[in-house]
Amino acid sequence: MRTALLIFTLLTASCTSISQAYAEEPKQVVMLLWRGVTNSEKGFMAYLSNQRNVHYTLLDAKGDKQTLARYIDSIDQYNADLIYTFGTTSTLALLGTEEEPTTFRLYNRTPVVFSIVTDPVGSKIISDAKDTSRNFTGVSHIVPYPVQLNAIKKLPNINTMGVIFNPLENNAVMAAKKIQKLSTEYGIDVYLYPLKTKQGKPKSNFISSIIDAMKQDHVQLAYLPPDSYIISQGEVIVESLHSQGIATFSATEDPIRKHNALFGVVSRYYNVGEFAGYKAEQILSNHSLAQNLPIEPLSQYSYIVNVKAAQRLDYYPPVSILKISELIGGNE
Repeated sequence: MRTALLIFTLLTASCTSISQAYAEEPKQVVMLLWRGVTNSEKGFMAYLSNQRNVHYTLLDAKGDKQTLARYIDSIDQYNADLIYTFGTTSTLALLGTEEEPTTFRLYNRTPVVFSIVTDPVGSKIISDAKDTSRNFTGVSHIVPYPVQLNAIKKLPNINTMGVIFNPLENNAVMAAKKIQKLSTEYGIDVYLYPLKTKQGKPKSNFISSIIDAMKQDHVQLAYLPPDSYIISQGEVIVESLHSQGIATFSATEDPIRKHNALFGVVSRYYNVGEFAGYKAEQILSNHSLAQNLPIEPLSQYSYIVNVKAAQRLDYYPPVSILKISELIGGNE
């Protein structure tokens, strides 16, 4: 599918005087990252820098919660005009939940825009997406689970699916449970395979035991949720699964584009970042308060099929899927 219509409209219809914006003092934007600069950050910075003079400070926790906590403890020293957070883990660490808010959420007046948060309501960052008693806004990136399951249901001979996830990531746990809860409606048996952990981190040698369990459970398709650890280990995971003839479906685009997962229905990170950038620009230009900007997903999403993976598995999605998908990784 094409870039979300809303993003296209925002980009083409903007009448902001860029020269005037750049004549002003640069706005200070602190970016609280979990796993480096993704396409979401690239989209965010590209959009925002096209609208305003901005100085960015990137704080990358590199997947370590202690590092993330140190960054948050010292965040006031940067005198930020706005803080960007990537992902559920970073956003929860900064803001907490409605029931257990952080000190930052209670007392700091710096507005926050988050990106790539799987389920803001399910993770209890907010209780209602329309709630205005907040100094933050953001963009969710997960395609509705019924849409994903409808696509999976169209794949030939898929009766049993396994979800691999990191139990230390709140968003991944929620995704796994939602997929399992909805699966009965679609006639698919779903098994959950949480990674074993040690000292607050997933064990590195997890994949062989999970594949053994999947084979015992006759799993035909592995579901890769919006899980930063799974995404970071995507090459090993996808290669190991495909070598055993287990196809893969991804809820995010990187495992398909970078690691040859077979298929997915996704919101593009770059577009999510652009949309977050639009919200940040509205705040920095004083056109809107964060609380008045809705927390929302993109309105459109993309089907992606990796042809190289299909050829290796000798397993192809039906024509009804192929004709609406972006085909990558082969002689399309």
